[in-house]
Amino acid sequence: MPIDLAQRRLDERVRSVGAGERMLLHHRMYHDAFALVWSQADRAGEMTELERARFLLRRLYPDLEGARLQALMTTLEAESAAGTWTGFRRPDASEA
Repeated sequence: MPIDLAQRRLDERVRSVGAGERMLLHHRMYHDAFALVWSQADRAGEMTELERARFLLRRLYPDLEGARLQALMTTLEAESAAGTWTGFRRPDASEA
């Protein structure tokens, strides 16, 4: 199935349900995305917290590249060195 057709069918299905159902779908997809990306990080092997941060950010926010990502990583590096940031916290399964 072409991506455009699949996207069109998903859009039609989402529009056909009420606002409450759309909110539930958004909530589920949001938490599924985090679970998927953390699982990818686990399979990628050992990383420092800063490497893991870059890995997670690049997958969760693909538009966050270049200067924006580097500025964020610079901030995380400084906070890590100061001991005020120790890494991203894995979402608890109960939060999903």
